[in-house]
Amino acid sequence: MNSFKKRIMIDTRVVVEGNEHGIARHTRELIYNLIHKNNNEIDFYLLVNKNSPFYKLKLPSNFKLIKLRSGLYNVFGQLEMFFYTLKYRPNFFHAPHFIVPLIGNTALIATIHDMNHVALAKNYTLKQKLYYNFFLKRRLSKAKYIVTVSDFSKQEIIKYFQISEEKIKVIYNGVYNNFKQRNEFCQERIKEFLTKYNLPDKYIFASGNQKPHKNLEKLTEAYCLGGFDLPLVILSDSNEKNIELAKRFNKKNKIYFLKYVQEEDFPLLYALSSAFIFPSLYEGFGLPPLEAAACGVPVVVSHTTSLPEIMQDTATYVNPESIPDLQRGIKEALSENNEVIHIRVKNGLKLAQKYTWSNMAQETLELYDKLY
Repeated sequence: MNSFKKRIMIDTRVVVEGNEHGIARHTRELIYNLIHKNNNEIDFYLLVNKNSPFYKLKLPSNFKLIKLRSGLYNVFGQLEMFFYTLKYRPNFFHAPHFIVPLIGNTALIATIHDMNHVALAKNYTLKQKLYYNFFLKRRLSKAKYIVTVSDFSKQEIIKYFQISEEKIKVIYNGVYNNFKQRNEFCQERIKEFLTKYNLPDKYIFASGNQKPHKNLEKLTEAYCLGGFDLPLVILSDSNEKNIELAKRFNKKNKIYFLKYVQEEDFPLLYALSSAFIFPSLYEGFGLPPLEAAACGVPVVVSHTTSLPEIMQDTATYVNPESIPDLQRGIKEALSENNEVIHIRVKNGLKLAQKYTWSNMAQETLELYDKLY
């Protein structure tokens, strides 16, 4: 270990094989791009679990994987993190997830993607509330820097945690460059994809986990009552409540439920859809609508939180708590002769190119340099 080199420890345990939620993707792309940029002036120590995809990479000599036995949410993980900060003495510890080291005094950089755990506290357990409102808040008050992914989230952090504005740096997420339009895929690949997941040739697409703020039940109800010709495809970690709704409205044969799609198939899932609907009540950034826009798909999003900041003039905005307004947004997005929708799609293709993971990693590297 070279004592003159900068040493940064990054907790990447959120990245596991087959896990594609937003924070995991953000963390994975940060590491991939840091490896690509390979700043030899920094030694990187990556905390991983046994199922990390980083084991498959050919790492530069200044990257070291440290396998922890404890999971991300395990209390013993705190002891392990403390042990390895003592062993490797990093200049900074970067927590790109909500789980931060609570023991020790290693200088902390924390990425806080949103504040829904505090703003929507009614959706969380007493244990979770205690962690976010007490332990996390106290630790962030002593952090060297907090990274967040939108100006909206920056203001939320200031509002709920009373943290100085000067300590918060906004670094936007990126869109991976494999997202492309339907006409850029060959017919054989399209047919193979549709067969693999048993999907119709044309559909409306929505995605999100089953947390209440993702609002998928309201969307399902709006769809079932809307008389839409095209089927609806929902990608979610659990679809039980939506399946019950579909049965209640006798629309089970019109809604396709997916629990998992392989990473290489994501671009097709977006690109083959006739519209992408994202009715979330609360987002710190909102990556899926940008990915849909990168595929040239009409996008419908909530007019709430960070979504107007991120999507700008590329989306149809709706009130996510109004079934008639959700239906209005979907119908607008599906109108093939609507010139406004065509303009928004063109704007979306341009906008998506401005958000890159390379830029995100570069700005993070510059922050590391600034803090050293």
